[in-house]
Amino acid sequence: MADIKSLAIYEAQVQGVDLPIVLATIEAETNFRNITGDKGASLGPGQVQPRWHSDAYKWAAERFRLTWPSTLQEQTNLVLSHDQFATAVAVRVIGKTWKGAFKDFRKFSEYYVGSKIPDSDYQRRLNIYLKYADGAAATAAKNAYAPGPVSGSTSSQNNTFQPGVSPISDVQLPSTNYGVVANSQRYGNVLYGRRYRVLVSNGKGTALDVSDLRCTFEVYKTIMQPQFSTVTIYNLNVETENQLINEGDRIYVEAGYEGEQYGLIFTGDVVQPIRGKEDGVTYKLTLNSLDSDRALNTDAFVAFSVSKGATARDLVQNVTSRAQLPMELGFISDGLSQAKLTRGKVVFGAPKDYLRQLAQSNAATFYVEDGKVNIIQATDYPPNEIVDLAPESGLVGTPMQTDYGVSFKCLLNPRLKLNSLVRINNSLIQAQTYQFGAIPRGLDAAGVYRIIELRHTGDNRGDAWHTECTAVSQAGGVIPGLISSPTQNPWR
Repeated sequence: MADIKSLAIYEAQVQGVDLPIVLATIEAETNFRNITGDKGASLGPGQVQPRWHSDAYKWAAERFRLTWPSTLQEQTNLVLSHDQFATAVAVRVIGKTWKGAFKDFRKFSEYYVGSKIPDSDYQRRLNIYLKYADGAAATAAKNAYAPGPVSGSTSSQNNTFQPGVSPISDVQLPSTNYGVVANSQRYGNVLYGRRYRVLVSNGKGTALDVSDLRCTFEVYKTIMQPQFSTVTIYNLNVETENQLINEGDRIYVEAGYEGEQYGLIFTGDVVQPIRGKEDGVTYKLTLNSLDSDRALNTDAFVAFSVSKGATARDLVQNVTSRAQLPMELGFISDGLSQAKLTRGKVVFGAPKDYLRQLAQSNAATFYVEDGKVNIIQATDYPPNEIVDLAPESGLVGTPMQTDYGVSFKCLLNPRLKLNSLVRINNSLIQAQTYQFGAIPRGLDAAGVYRIIELRHTGDNRGDAWHTECTAVSQAGGVIPGLISSPTQNPWR
C-alpha cells in the first residue's frame, strides 16, 4: 500500500494533478493496490479500462520505453508487473477526468464511475475525498452532494465523455493528442514533459493527427523571407501515406512543454511531399511547406479599386481582405503614412507585390507568420511580452555576440516569434572577437534584443527539441542597434 501511495504522490506532482483527488480515487477504487477488476476489464490502482483509455496506456508506454501489447492478457501482465507504469496511467486518467469535470466532485464521480453510480458508493467516495481535501475544495464537494445521478450526465466508461473536452451538443471536438518523451519530466509548471501535435488537413478541412507516429520537424522563419518547414513522418501505412501525398495540403505543428510553454509554431501549405526510406525497413514521408504559399503565390490574385482619400493602412486592409484567398492581419505598424490618395487607384495583381511596395515606401518590411500579414518599421515596439531568458528558463549553452546583436539557443519555446523581444543578461553572452579594421560594437545596455530569425527543431522520439534565434540589439529598448537613425530602413 505504501509503495503505490508514494508513487501516486510522485506522479501527481510530476503531472500537475490535484493530489487530494488522486489519493481519494485510488483509495476508493483499489485501496492503493495494483489489481484487476470488472472481470478483468479494469486494470491497475485506478481501475482504468484499456478499451476506453488506450491513449493513456500508450503515453505511459512511450514514457517508460515499453511496448504496449495488443492483447488484453499481455496488457494485464504488463500493468500488474509494473507498479509505476500502472500508477502513472491512473493519475493521468484521473487528472483528465477531474479537469473535464471542472473540478466538481459530483460530476467527476459521474464521469469516472458512471452516471448510475449508487448513492451509497458516491457517499463513500465523498467521505474518502474529504479526508484529503480541505478548505474551499472540501466545502464545494459537500455543497455539491445530492442523492441520485445528475440529470443529463454520462459515463466515461461508455466513451461518450472525453476527459479534458467539454461536452457540446451535436459537435464532436477531438481532444489534443500529444506524447511525452521519456525521461523529460521535472517539477514545476514549465519545461517538463515534451508536448506536441502534428496535423495534416485536406482541402475539405478534415485533419489527420499523426502525432502517435515518430515525427521530426524543422521550422525556419526570418523577417525578410517566406517561412518554411520540413516535417518528416515515419512508417505510415500505405493508405494513409497515399492520402497525405494526394490530398494533404495544409500542415499544423504545435510543440513545447506541459504547462504554459506550448503553442503553434508553424502552419502552412504543403508544397512538396517526398516519399523515401531511411534504411531497409524504415519508410518516411517528408512534407515541405511554405507559410501562406497559396495566398501569396499559387492562387494569389487581387483586383479592386479604391477612391481618393484612402491611406496606406486602408490599402493594406483592402489587399488582404479582397484577395482571392483572404489573409488575416497581424501587427501593422502605426507609423504608416497618413497621406491620402489624391485620386482613385486600381489594384490588380499579386497581393504580395502590393504589400511589399507599401512596406518599402514606408521604411518598413512585410512578412507573413502563421498565416497573418505583418508590416513593421524598425522603430515599432513589439506589442507582446519580453521573454526573459536564462539557464533556469531554458537558455542552452552560451549566447554569442554577432555584428548587430546576439545568437542563442534555448529549449523549444513557441512564445518566441519574429519581431518579439528577449532579454538576456549580458554577463551570459560571449563577446565577439574584434576583427582588424572593423568597428567595435558593444552589447545592448539593457540586454534587450529583437528576434529577426529563428529555427525550431524537434524529434518526438529523439533529443532535438530546441529553438535557435538571431536577434539584433534594441539599443536600450528604443530602436534596433543596427540603424543609426529612426528614419533609416534596415531591411532594404
